Formats: sequence, structure tokens, C-alpha cells
Amino acid sequence: MKSGKSTAQSRLGMDKELIERVVKNDAALASLVGTLSQMGRRARVPMPEQRAAIRARLLQSSAETNLTAFETRIGWIGLAWNARGIVTLLLPRPTRAHALRDLQREYPDAIVRERAPAEMVRELEEYVEGQRRSFDLPLDWSSIKPFQRAVLQAASTIPFGETRSYGWIARQIGKPRAARAVGRALGANPIPIILPCHRVINSNGELGGYGGGLPLKVKLLRLEGAALNL
Repeated sequence: MKSGKSTAQSRLGMDKELIERVVKNDAALASLVGTLSQMGRRARVPMPEQRAAIRARLLQSSAETNLTAFETRIGWIGLAWNARGIVTLLLPRPTRAHALRDLQREYPDAIVRERAPAEMVRELEEYVEGQRRSFDLPLDWSSIKPFQRAVLQAASTIPFGETRSYGWIARQIGKPRAARAVGRALGANPIPIILPCHRVINSNGELGGYGGGLPLKVKLLRLEGAALNL
């Protein structure tokens, strides 16, 4: 019995050593070694693509989502954020309870906090008060697909106080016939205001659409001093 137990321990030690070599520079995957040791199980050494998938899952599960809402001159802004940055910005709601309710529908397992990190609140409040023209806040892009990310990054290059058309965005991302798809991607923008989809309008000067409603789009554009054809 002792010999069999000793052999099993020896094999587990060899497996552990192999995994440690494979994940030598990856702290997230290295934690798996300890788990395997506690479970007393043998493990196959993961292939590179398997390691990437495991790494992604570990990163996602470790990114705890936090929720809050704070009052501004244009209403209660809701925020969802994690260690990587802002995940969602909820356009103004009439009350804190309304904003938190809408956030919790999307993130039912998130933690409600009394307040967001001070820098996030400060920059958004400064923008609403007309004291800020750009943002320096970290954003979590992990749930945004490549096409939408390209669209939102192009929208972020539109200068404060100016507007561009959906067609302009389409040309900027190398898809000149994708104006309608651009509109859909902007309509699903998870971080409005910071990623300024409100600066995108129709080529004829009309406002187009906006997730927060056209009155809010007008309010944001006027706050920035944009020329409007109303």
C-alpha cells in the first residue's frame, strides 16, 4: 500500500512540475497547480490554445462587476465597472433606484456600491458641467465585438463640439457601404457619452437616432456647442 501511494505521489509531483514549466510566466494559470495538488488528480498539460481559453475564463471570472448610480445635472447616471475599467454607462434616469434597477437587470450578480471610484464620478460630473472635453477613464472592451469596437473607436475621434455622419464612420473603418450596420453598432453602445455616439448624425444634418432619446442627444450636443440643423 505504501509503495502504491508513493508512486501516485511521485506521478502527481511530475505532473505538477510539467504544468509549472508550461505556465511558468502565467500567474493566472499557475494557480491551477495548487488546485490540482489539493484535489490529488493528474492533469494533462494544456495545449497553447487551451491555455489561452483557460486564461480568458480565469480573467473573466476574476473581474468582479460593481454597480452604482450618482446624480448629475442631467439625471442619475448608472455605472458598471470592474478591475479593468468601465463596462457600462447607463444614460440618465430620473432616480437612483431606477438606474440601479436597470443595471441589475443586465448584471444580476453584481455588487451594488455606494459610489463609483472618485475619478469616474469626477470626470463625468465635469463633463456635464461643461468643464471637460475628453475622458481619461479606463474602459473594459472585452465584451465589445471587433466591428462595434472599430465603430466606437472611430466615433471617439470626432472632436468635441463637432459631428460626423454614419457614412463617415463607415468610411473610416474601411466599410463604406456599412452605414446601417454602423448605426446599429452605435445604437448598442454600452458606454455612451465617454464613447461619444451622440456626435454621429445623418448625412443630411438630421439627428438620426439615440438610445437615450433625441432630446438627450440634443442636450449633449448643445452642451458641447455643436452646430445643429434643427
